[in-house]
Amino acid sequence: MADNLIDFMKQLEASEPPQFAPPEMRYGANEDALTVYFRSGESYAYHLNKAVTLFLSFEGDELVGCRVKGLRRVLEPDGKLTIAVHRDGKLELGLFFHLLAYDTPEPEPRNRLVELGQRAKGMELDTQQLALSS
Repeated sequence: MADNLIDFMKQLEASEPPQFAPPEMRYGANEDALTVYFRSGESYAYHLNKAVTLFLSFEGDELVGCRVKGLRRVLEPDGKLTIAVHRDGKLELGLFFHLLAYDTPEPEPRNRLVELGQRAKGMELDTQQLALSS
């Protein structure tokens, strides 16, 4: 362990970043946020709406990934969305993003949500981590 901040920063710079093989997703129960990466590469964050942040490539603004904050809250308001995307203990991410797009009247965010739905097709998240009511 580093004795001071400068040593700690030097250790960080010298270490390799953790490797991952996209597509990859992680759900953080404490922050109730789902982070999904469809591909690797440098990106920047673009806040699409209150719940969804996109990660877009520096070159061409191509979709690299996204983060959904308050995932349980997004799924539980009236139960309709939960029933549509929660099957056999799995959250179907492609369908989830398509349903969010359906509920979004503005064209630009809706188009990006449809793109997320297409990219996330076939990806599933085990909802036991979410503690959703059935």
